[in-house]
Amino acid sequence: LVWASAYIVHLIMAAVTLTVTPLLENIPYHTLALSGHGWVMELLNGHPDCIKNELGMRKHVFHALVAALRASGLQDSRHISLNEKVAIFLYM
Repeated sequence: LVWASAYIVHLIMAAVTLTVTPLLENIPYHTLALSGHGWVMELLNGHPDCIKNELGMRKHVFHALVAALRASGLQDSRHISLNEKVAIFLYM
């Protein structure tokens, strides 16, 4: 009976350890070493679900939004493209 109790306690401790350990580890979500421009290019040229997950819209909708903003007068600046500006805004 004592060994059964010890075994049950051991199982409970293992279950708690397996459950809590991932919560305590600080694992970064974004591990790509891309600049802002590189990140936007990766979104636009990568898997279609990636841009949807990161920016909340499909690629064709993103392009339509950028085109509408460009038509209303927004433009690229010296160091950042309009695509990048819109992506940063949507990501936040």
